[in-house]
Amino acid sequence: MSGKKLPKLPEELEEYLNKPYGGLFGNTVLAQVVEEIIADPTMDYRPRYLEEMTGKRPPSIREALKTLVRLGLIENISSDVQHPVYRVVVESKKFVALSLLAYAVIDDRDGTDCMDTAILDYYNSSLRAKVEPLAIAMNYTGKWTIGGEYSERDTDSGYVTFAAGA
Repeated sequence: MSGKKLPKLPEELEEYLNKPYGGLFGNTVLAQVVEEIIADPTMDYRPRYLEEMTGKRPPSIREALKTLVRLGLIENISSDVQHPVYRVVVESKKFVALSLLAYAVIDDRDGTDCMDTAILDYYNSSLRAKVEPLAIAMNYTGKWTIGGEYSERDTDSGYVTFAAGA
């Protein structure tokens, strides 16, 4: 572990230390269930497990799960109505946003850069291919010409556009 000393949490914020998302959404059953499922999105969740983890009663957990299914954050992957099993929909933008928010709470509390790292990872894995084409190719058998009337330089970006000469 690094020898970096982390800042001490101000006493007025200590009460939020054990609350979901640092107390931002209160200490509701729904907030506690969301915190649990975002903390480990690869796990399959059963209501009984969430009851044990949150200390909340079965009707409250069932209602929270029903809400999260309706919102598209989780899905019921079981065909057994009596014993449902839920999985996080990791493709959901809500999941990504809640994950980043969880990292932001940690960063603000501990002075780390978890959220920045997660944003960079999300960009590299999900967005880069959409916004940064690797190359533009075309089937051209003529002669490429570089020069005055055939190229144009964008002085702001530094890019040069080339056109084929006949």
